[in-house]
Amino acid sequence: MLKNIRFLAVLVLALIIFPAVNSASAHNNLNSDDQTIGNYELQVATDPEIPEANHPFKLSFRVLNHQSASNILNSFNTQVSEVDHFRMGVRIYYNDQLVGTIPVQSFSKGEWSTYYTFHETGNHIVSVDLYDVGPNGGVLTYTFNITVLNVFGNIFPYIISSGGIGFLVIVIWALVTRRKVKPKH
Repeated sequence: MLKNIRFLAVLVLALIIFPAVNSASAHNNLNSDDQTIGNYELQVATDPEIPEANHPFKLSFRVLNHQSASNILNSFNTQVSEVDHFRMGVRIYYNDQLVGTIPVQSFSKGEWSTYYTFHETGNHIVSVDLYDVGPNGGVLTYTFNITVLNVFGNIFPYIISSGGIGFLVIVIWALVTRRKVKPKH
């Protein structure tokens, strides 16, 4: 009897805490990626992981510099650090049509974020131009895919939680009715 009550108490506690766990991920985010051209790496990520059409989301960029070693003996010794100052602009395409831009801006830190809204579901191509870092002070262009879906939003965790609560009710009902029915021996 005491063992069953402890099990039920742990199960109820787990079901109550489950919706409170919002960010636990064992995989890379769907819309996060990085690309390296030359000595520069650009990382992009979205928050939430899968943006919804017609809802603003956070689009984050991070620029890293891979400083190569000075000689071949130390070629595996590279230093990775955020770029102190850079200029960057963004072009966004949907079905090969330019649907949005983020104007060229100067940034004093290695990362920055902006809010953006996609108006169509599907795959969007994001071209990011880093200025003054290419050969002879040219432009490096990085290309990323960002997927936009119509998702259920916050309803999904509640559907899962209600299924767990329903399971708990069935288990409790089974235990209570088992106690009421006495063996006929």
